[in-house]
Amino acid sequence: MASGQEPKLTQGLRTLVFEVPLTEEEREFSEYLRIRRWALTVCACAHAVFYCRLLTAVRCKIIDGVHFPNSWMAKYQILKFNRGCLRIGVLGCGHFGKQLVLSLLQLTDLTATCITVSTRRPEKLSDLSDLGIKCFYDNKRLAASVDVMFLCCLPSHLSAVSSQIHGCIAESCIVYSLVTAVPAARLKNLLAHSSIVRPHYFFHTKSAWPKLWRSGRTPVEALKVQEIIEVTSPFKKAFISCLDLKWFEEVMYSVLNVFHLLKVPYHLTLDILNELLFSPSEGVEAIDNPTLFSQESFVNASCIQSLSYSSPFPWFNLASVSMRDTPLTKFFLLHPRMQQNLSFIYRMSLLRRKQLLEFSDCCGH
Repeated sequence: MASGQEPKLTQGLRTLVFEVPLTEEEREFSEYLRIRRWALTVCACAHAVFYCRLLTAVRCKIIDGVHFPNSWMAKYQILKFNRGCLRIGVLGCGHFGKQLVLSLLQLTDLTATCITVSTRRPEKLSDLSDLGIKCFYDNKRLAASVDVMFLCCLPSHLSAVSSQIHGCIAESCIVYSLVTAVPAARLKNLLAHSSIVRPHYFFHTKSAWPKLWRSGRTPVEALKVQEIIEVTSPFKKAFISCLDLKWFEEVMYSVLNVFHLLKVPYHLTLDILNELLFSPSEGVEAIDNPTLFSQESFVNASCIQSLSYSSPFPWFNLASVSMRDTPLTKFFLLHPRMQQNLSFIYRMSLLRRKQLLEFSDCCGH
């Protein structure tokens, strides 16, 4: 036996293989569950990566050259913690949580010092600690100190976790819930917090299974493959997909809330979003005649009339956004090409494997 190899006690003992007593139909279902779990993990990591890149790009844009009354205060609010780096918290770090952390670390410009993990067994995360990621067990401390908190606990643990952080989540914190079985309205009540983004995944029929989902790659490896990036697009009907455009609506309204807290006037908010999403950038040509976001894309007529030139967009209850139609819902219906444009932006942002803007450069990292 080669040095360092451990003997496999079950090697050659076919009767101890899990699938042996299963019928053909049961084997197929077992395979389906494996593929579904892997597909969900990859898609959730991809969407989280895109979201963090977008938030980072927005913060960079504000720092890099946007001027408005008291813009120095907005820049100070961004830069006062960790030199402006987006502070990410991951609450719950089992198999999926660890894959999420590695994806954020390797597929965004976030450094290890930007990511914090709270889990019941931090001593089991020595590999993440060795990378410089803070790992501890203090959910209340995590919730009070991050810009985005990824909720990755088991549904059965949610009640206990919620009781620990209830009322402790920072106002500016966006809770990105990957406890997908729990509706946003219930999360709002459990957490006493309304700034919640919750992707909702569903699966198509088995006949739609592409072979690439049977891969044994890690999410980080998978998200370097163009075909996999294509099918993770939240606007593409594949084996797995986000439910309609609700996820992106929640993403956009959560970004507007970031601008609101920084008191960025609504017209500059629109300029920044349209420039980030639809202007040409390194390696990507401009979209031909894109439909741009306007006031009417996000708020109704009465709200528009109440906005002064220096006013930010109002604060949006993201839990309500997830449950009912919004002006953005109507906007997407009236402009179906927007969906194609956003799908293109999503794919290009992952294919380039870099931030929409180089935040590390503009912040001097």
